[in-house]
Amino acid sequence: MASAHASELKQQGALEAAQDPNSSVTAEAAENTVLREAKAAGSAAYQFDPDASPEEKKAQLRSHVPANLHHQRKPNAVALATDIDDGTGTKYDLPSPSKQAASAPASPTTPNAVTANGHPPEDDSRWDRVGWAPRFGQGDTGDEDEGTMLDHQTWLESRVEDKFFGDWYHNTGVIIFASLTSWVVAVLGGGLGWIFLIMAFCGTYYRTSIRRVRRNFRDDIIREMAKNRLETDNESLEWINSFLVKFWPIYAPVLCETIVNSVDQVLSTSTPAFLDSLRLKHFILGTKPPRLEHVKTYPKAQDDIVLMDWKFSFTPNDTADLTSKQIKNKVNPKIVLEIRLGKGLVSKGLDVIVEDMAFSGLMRVKIKLQLPFPHIERAEISFLERPTIDYVCKPLGGETFGFDINFIPGLESFIMEQIHANLGPMMYAPNVFPIEIAKMLAGNPVDQAIGVLQVTFHGAQGLKNPDKFSGTPDPYAVVSINSRQELGRTKTVHENANPRWNETVNVIITSLKDSLTIQLYDYNEIRKDKELGTATFPLEQLEENPEHENQNIEVMANGRARGIVQADIRFFPVLKGIKLEDGTEEPPPESMTGIVKFTVEQAKELDGSKSLIGQLNPYAVLLLNGKEIHISKKLKRTNNPVWPDASKEILITDRKKAKLGLVIKDDRDIAADPIIGTRQITLDDMLDQMAKGHEWYDLAGVKTGRAKMLLQWKPVALKGALGGSGGYVTPIGVMRLHFQNARDLRNVETMGKSDPYVKVLLSGVEKGRTVTFKNNLNPDWDEVIYVPMHSKREKLLLEVMDEENLGKDRPLGHVELSAAEYIREDENGEFMVNEQKTLLSESLRTGPRSSPKGVLNFTCSFYPTYHVVDPDDEEKESIKERPSAEVPRKSTDSPPKSSDDNKVSRSDLAKQLDKGEKEQAEADVSQKKEIPKLRLGPEDLMKYESGLIVFKLIDGEFSDTNCYLEILMDDMAFPSYSSTKVRSKNHTFNEIGDAMVRELDFSKITLRLIEHVDKKGEGNENSIKAKLTGATLDVLRRCLYTPTQLTLRDDHGRENKITVSLKYLPIKMRLDPSESFNNQGTLRVDILDAADLPAADRNGYSDPYCKFNLNGKEIYKTKTQKKTLHPAWNEYFEVPVRSRTAAKFDVIVYDWDFGDKADFLGKAAINLEILEPFAAQEVTLGLDGKSGAIRLKMLFKPDYVVRARQGSSTFHGTFAAPGKVIGAPVKGVGKGAALVGGGVVKGASLIGRGFRRRKSRGAEGAEEFENDGTPNGSIDEMPPAISVETANTATPSPHNRNKSLGAMSFTGAQSPSGDNGIANLTVVSASGYPAASKVQVHISVGSKEVHKTKHIKAPSGQVTFDESFKVLCAADAQFKVTVKDHALFGSEDLGEGIFFIGDQGTGGEKVIEAGSGKVVIKSSFTPADAQSIAGANSPKVRSRFLGSKRDSRERSTTPGA
Repeated sequence: MASAHASELKQQGALEAAQDPNSSVTAEAAENTVLREAKAAGSAAYQFDPDASPEEKKAQLRSHVPANLHHQRKPNAVALATDIDDGTGTKYDLPSPSKQAASAPASPTTPNAVTANGHPPEDDSRWDRVGWAPRFGQGDTGDEDEGTMLDHQTWLESRVEDKFFGDWYHNTGVIIFASLTSWVVAVLGGGLGWIFLIMAFCGTYYRTSIRRVRRNFRDDIIREMAKNRLETDNESLEWINSFLVKFWPIYAPVLCETIVNSVDQVLSTSTPAFLDSLRLKHFILGTKPPRLEHVKTYPKAQDDIVLMDWKFSFTPNDTADLTSKQIKNKVNPKIVLEIRLGKGLVSKGLDVIVEDMAFSGLMRVKIKLQLPFPHIERAEISFLERPTIDYVCKPLGGETFGFDINFIPGLESFIMEQIHANLGPMMYAPNVFPIEIAKMLAGNPVDQAIGVLQVTFHGAQGLKNPDKFSGTPDPYAVVSINSRQELGRTKTVHENANPRWNETVNVIITSLKDSLTIQLYDYNEIRKDKELGTATFPLEQLEENPEHENQNIEVMANGRARGIVQADIRFFPVLKGIKLEDGTEEPPPESMTGIVKFTVEQAKELDGSKSLIGQLNPYAVLLLNGKEIHISKKLKRTNNPVWPDASKEILITDRKKAKLGLVIKDDRDIAADPIIGTRQITLDDMLDQMAKGHEWYDLAGVKTGRAKMLLQWKPVALKGALGGSGGYVTPIGVMRLHFQNARDLRNVETMGKSDPYVKVLLSGVEKGRTVTFKNNLNPDWDEVIYVPMHSKREKLLLEVMDEENLGKDRPLGHVELSAAEYIREDENGEFMVNEQKTLLSESLRTGPRSSPKGVLNFTCSFYPTYHVVDPDDEEKESIKERPSAEVPRKSTDSPPKSSDDNKVSRSDLAKQLDKGEKEQAEADVSQKKEIPKLRLGPEDLMKYESGLIVFKLIDGEFSDTNCYLEILMDDMAFPSYSSTKVRSKNHTFNEIGDAMVRELDFSKITLRLIEHVDKKGEGNENSIKAKLTGATLDVLRRCLYTPTQLTLRDDHGRENKITVSLKYLPIKMRLDPSESFNNQGTLRVDILDAADLPAADRNGYSDPYCKFNLNGKEIYKTKTQKKTLHPAWNEYFEVPVRSRTAAKFDVIVYDWDFGDKADFLGKAAINLEILEPFAAQEVTLGLDGKSGAIRLKMLFKPDYVVRARQGSSTFHGTFAAPGKVIGAPVKGVGKGAALVGGGVVKGASLIGRGFRRRKSRGAEGAEEFENDGTPNGSIDEMPPAISVETANTATPSPHNRNKSLGAMSFTGAQSPSGDNGIANLTVVSASGYPAASKVQVHISVGSKEVHKTKHIKAPSGQVTFDESFKVLCAADAQFKVTVKDHALFGSEDLGEGIFFIGDQGTGGEKVIEAGSGKVVIKSSFTPADAQSIAGANSPKVRSRFLGSKRDSRERSTTPGA
């Protein structure tokens, strides 16, 4: 401690000697003495060469700083400009690039001009605006004030040491001494005076002793209660106030000058247009310093937190604590703002004076500590309460006639509220004002860029507007880091929820710990743009893989998925030098690409002759290759501007060709801004000048003027930056979801039940859905949906919805599935098949806290795709491999050795060998993980029956606009892909989608132009403008990897041409037999005859008829044969069957009784699995009654059966081909087959019309069917000789696909068709319906409604209509009854049912079950004299799926038109 004090005295003496003009000690000698003594005392002192450049001084200082000591600064990210040529030229006449006119750095002041402490003489006018120049003391020269009194103490206290006082034996000794001395005095005959003398001595000793005992006791108590005092008491800060009294006269002028310079720049750039200029004329804080009243500390804060409350005040006008001499030399605070009105020469300055300021408040200071230097990370300041502010403001009149505006009633409080309103959000608790001390003191550059982030936007899908009344959004995307400053944005795509941008945004990033934020907005022309959602991408993923192509980033808003953004995200890091073993770092490798930060800091001595008043309003324009990249703020009335924002980061793709330019202009309000200086220099030349320390450059084209320009260069390897695949992510496999049923669903309807369906969402985008089961809380969907998966991180949302005719569908509950639970990889990184047959029963919830209601039963499996070689990817790889030799060496490579370092030690050689072996081992591992890829050609497609077809819609030529292009596959009711809206006749799509192909050799693909997107699967043919259907295999062979134009013709013969390109991704899946093409189709059943039926009547005969049921629903009923035990019906019907393997098909034989219930004669189950496709097979089934057998002939024709919307609870679970009435079979009786309601066809009409529909749906190939007519045998009483076999005895053949679709013949029984005539119908009554409903009965034949009754309210549930009407129809016409609850807006269905016309000519009543009630209808039929619609004896009829005359084994190379 003593040595340090001595060193400080020596330094002070050297400095005082140098200041003495009579001393021979020079300033240089004094500096050397100070440096030497400081180092001897252990201080960090450095000496620099005054002629050295700033870079050399910085390097010398950094060489003494320990490694990893400075805090790494992470500034905000900024958007990038680039030197890529866009074809536009420059608009400035710039000088040719030159570095010859670069000015040398200004030389320091010569030693002859040195004054005290080696500093040059200062101009006193510099301090006129701040009150006084820095000085010691308050400026008084009189005698010192009186000192303060010290603590009182006696002479004895100052002479006797502390060790003689305080202990108990000392006090005991004093008592004994006083007693003995008094006794001795008494014995010796002493007087009373001696006794007083002894008492004075002992009293003095006791006084001193007890004082020191109390002091020690007080110190002990203080130490024990120190922590409590810190939390409850306030500490005085007089020591710092005493310091401020001496320090304030030195620091206040410097602080004021800094404020003046900063505020002048801000005022210059913020001057309103109607003013000439704004500037601070004076800024004086006064000679009385701020005062800290007390401080309160919280010691129980965290270890890295220092928390204090400071009470402070700044009252420069309070003179109570000042001496008379301090009051005499006192300078009052004063701020003068000059506002200059007018323009140029015609202008006048007005002074706004603010003086007598006072400020006090309670401020909380929170200091965050850190381990690296400077050990304080940041300080946070906030006011715990509103501070007290006082001032005098004189806006007009100046010093003499100024009027304080606070005298105006109400104005003072208004101004104070405005001040608090602005300061409150910044620093009033709980808000804090942060001061980043570590970043301010760190010696690192402002922008520590680690690389370039390149975001290539392809588009977005499924964007949803949060406001249901806003319509289709007009989206655009904004890029930022952590939702801070906007760094770039895309263009706006109008009225499109699936926009395509195809734009690239480049961003400098400083840390991979942040997140890339993509905010989606809906553009509004008048109102504020509305945020659609935010997509976030963690930049940490770039550490492992710097390129993430085809990312589907989920857009979230209020915790819900609002769509996905498709983008490529690539990271190009800054190249760094190799760190050698000795700790030194080599310079980074040379690169022609990188990031450059171009800064124009200031300009001096600008040519003011171009201004009439001699002062300019300058601003800087930064150029790159002659193009404007940045414009600085415009300053006012200065010829030596300092621009705070003239800096720009630029992405350089070719450093040798890059030229940086500067144009300085004078801002003129009305006239054109004249150029007052230009400069242009190549990037390489400026880097050379920066290395030499040259920063000032003379301006060209003017008499005087120079600018300070700075440059920072960071090389970045930007190879392979181009590319992408339009935003489409190649799937890694498909998730197979088999939705079987749901039970006990939530009922959200007021009347009736919910209409449920299931939709599958991936990142908020719908990927598939089932059909709707109307009015059913226990639907049986039995549907399979395939969802392409792209990553293990994805999640599926299975949402059960209630379909609504008006308004949005309502959720009934959802189930979340994580792809990671089903997608697994083997040791080579290849995805494995995960086939799950176990039924999953998941409870449905509408929210995280809601109670479950309902159960969804389904299975989930994952099937990966094969890795297929893509020719487009191969082309990109070849492009990347060509310039591979130019790629700079990575930091892991060994650094180049100099010629003097040819000898390598054995240890170094061993290290290199170990390193090489390790790299080789890693290379071997990477080779083992390489997954082989398939190379698919058109001839290889048939090897893989299941896969994903990937289609790229390029462009199209359309005859009409405002339509959508949809792609449907096979039997799907909903499109696999819907394009964006076609808004022009020459529309460019650039869209990519995919669809599942279960059986490639049987698959059909349909492209259709539709006016309105069919979201509910209603199949409205009227909205279809054009359609093209063909075999998927043929279309795929034609369009594989090749853009091909397909033509769609509408009803008017107009052509619509669409250019598409297809790819095929095979899937490792063995198709379940239930999904096979051969498992669904049309079943034709010929009811031939029966034998040995039991007698049910008294006459020994029966009146038999048959009913056929499919999956529990009646689909067909034969005519009644009178008085026979061996009936011959000779009827047939056709019915669509979605799944033969799952179908429950049976026949029941009844005995008809007049006016009584039919008697059961027998039942037999029909096994459809035994049927071979296109092969007629005759079976005899034994009945399970007393006796009897029935003989049937069946033909199964495979075809895709589209799942149709379920109409009501009566018809639920049925299927139908497009255009057919659900549940209506093809029925034939009598002389021939008659055309019956709603697409129910028979005979020749079946072949003609049915296969024409098949043509429109794109079936291909041609099959020949022979219908050899046989005479209609009479009904003979002799039983036919038929064998009796039961359904159980029939051995089903294994389910194999029959790929041979050649001509197959079958013999069908001829049956006379039903005659045409008039049906007389009477709606008698209805019963069993809710009491509050208005019952109304609708009768229809097929899709045509023929009668509608009155709506009658049923208070007792019974309604009587007695309404009769006539209908022209066939004898076997099928009628549909629909009962509705009538309402003014939207009637509610109560049930449906079907019936046929009565068998008796006189008519009879029928009871039809429709929903929960029954309808009684009386019917009769009167034949008419009309020939049959279709003859029974049809010759050989040839049908064609696509109208082609070629054999079915031939494939068409183009889709059918």
